[in-house]
Amino acid sequence: MESHRITIRLPQHHIQTIDLFVRAGEFATRSEVIRHAVNDFIKNYANSIIEKAEKIKQVQELEFAVESIEPYMKK
Repeated sequence: MESHRITIRLPQHHIQTIDLFVRAGEFATRSEVIRHAVNDFIKNYANSIIEKAEKIKQVQELEFAVESIEPYMKK
């Protein structure tokens, strides 16, 4: 997969934490830490969006069901 270089600005305390992960041997480089964090964020955010979409679909189905039985409730 082709990768591209980007530049980001982070608070000093985030950089210190990233460097701590690298020094502890959890990751080889700062870039590896950032790639891992971005990948986790995308997966989690995608799951959150999917859950919201499913809830919206459930609400729409419920609204349709209510609308379809309303004529019978007025009798």
